[in-house]
Amino acid sequence: MAYKIPLPLTFNPHKHHLGFIFQQLKIWQNKEWPEITDEMKVIGNNLTDLYYGKLNVTEICNECLFYFETRKINSPEKFSEWLQPNEYRKIELSDKSMWVIKKGANNHRHIHIHPAKKSPLTTRVRAATLKTAIAIKIQQKKFSNSNDLNLQDVNQVRTEFLGLSPIKNISRGKGISKICALFNSL
Repeated sequence: MAYKIPLPLTFNPHKHHLGFIFQQLKIWQNKEWPEITDEMKVIGNNLTDLYYGKLNVTEICNECLFYFETRKINSPEKFSEWLQPNEYRKIELSDKSMWVIKKGANNHRHIHIHPAKKSPLTTRVRAATLKTAIAIKIQQKKFSNSNDLNLQDVNQVRTEFLGLSPIKNISRGKGISKICALFNSL
C-alpha cells in the first residue's frame, strides 16, 4: 500500500477518505482490473461513512494523535479507561468534522478511527455504490467523453467489472451520481 497509518491508529482511507480514493484512482488506471478489484476488497460490502473534506490522511491521523497525546491517553490501558463506559466516542477535528473513536483490533493499533455518521464533510454511502463510482472513473475512457452518467455504461461497469446487479435508474444527486459528482469536484 502507498500509505502508512501511524501507530497506534487503525484507519482505512480506501473506504473513508474521498481524496485518498481520488489519488488511488490515478494509480488504478494503470493497473489490470483483477488487481484493482483485489485492492478494492478493503472497502467491504456494507454502508460506510466517506469523508470529503480538505484534510488529507496524514493530517487526520496527526490531529487524532495530537488529541490523545495532549490528554495523556498514551497506552492501550489509558485508552480503554477513556472509552468507558462506552464502546466509542466522537472527537472533532480542525475542520469541524466529527470522527468516531473506538477500540482497535490489537494493542499495536488500539485506536480505530473513522468519520462519524451525519458529520460535517461526511456522506454515508453503500460500498457497492462507492465501488461503482470508482469503477466508472477508472473505465471512463471507454465511455462517452461526457461526465454525464449513462445508465447503460453504469450497468456495464456494475455487471462486467464488479459482478453486481444492474440498477434501474440513476437518481440525480443521490447514490452513484452523488459520489461521481464528489470525484468531479476534486
